[in-house]
Amino acid sequence: MEKISIAIVNWNTGKLLAQCLNSIVKLPEQELLGSVVVIDNASTDTSLTQAQPIAHNNPSISIVRSGENLGFARANNSAIKRIQKENPSHHILLLNPDTEMKPGSLRAMHAALTTHKDVGIVGPKLLNQDGTTQPSVRTFPSFTILAALFLKLPRIFPNLTLWNTYMCTDFDYTKEQVVDQVMGASFCIRNQVLTDIGLLDTRFWIWFEEVDFALRAKQKGWKTLFTPTGEVVHFGGASFHQLIGFKKSLPFINSALIYASKHFSLIEVIGLYALTPLAFLLVLPAVFAHKAKQAQTTKQL
Repeated sequence: MEKISIAIVNWNTGKLLAQCLNSIVKLPEQELLGSVVVIDNASTDTSLTQAQPIAHNNPSISIVRSGENLGFARANNSAIKRIQKENPSHHILLLNPDTEMKPGSLRAMHAALTTHKDVGIVGPKLLNQDGTTQPSVRTFPSFTILAALFLKLPRIFPNLTLWNTYMCTDFDYTKEQVVDQVMGASFCIRNQVLTDIGLLDTRFWIWFEEVDFALRAKQKGWKTLFTPTGEVVHFGGASFHQLIGFKKSLPFINSALIYASKHFSLIEVIGLYALTPLAFLLVLPAVFAHKAKQAQTTKQL
């Protein structure tokens, strides 16, 4: 029986990594679980200290210190290679450390891959901390979507039709459906897909690597499936929230341009590059607001 092994990339997630690992080892469907590989991207907090006892008591879990911040794609690829070296037949679940797997979630993803032979990627229902459904399905981004993001139009006009279409705001999260992409927080990949299209593209530091992977899989004839029968709590952005202003915008814009260069027309790519200076200028208000908030906090202390 083909099992599912789990790859986790950690960067300063505090207690959430330990919480995630605890949820994995408590899954009732342990017969479907292969190994769990945690790649730590040079964390400076106590996340590894809190997670080490769990790994020590569970031989299936291994924690690897990268020694540097490899970025999301490179670190995940490192974990995948380690898993494939020992268990080449295992499917791979890319799992964020700020998640908690609910009982039956691994079984649901395994069942989806077993039942639907043309499905290459499976995403479960993601839940917010309060148990409500977290939107996790989107269409593939177009030139107009990326241009709108560069210009921050969704913040100004949150009810834009093109934005609602991209975000799949009318998606029915009670039904199993084939979709363009599912959120990378819980992203289960059939082993054959990795053979067909390779690993994540390491030109992406963070953002767009799973979108690119899903599109590449679709181009090879594989489907991406959302299944509501498996549930995973996603606390959301524990690592990304540490990035502010240009530290966040630079990798986002760079990844968007890489994605566009791979999948858009030359004219569309040129158009996005032309918008890039304005996109960076629009970051300045957020930077100033953050610095003002920091100054106010310091003054209060």
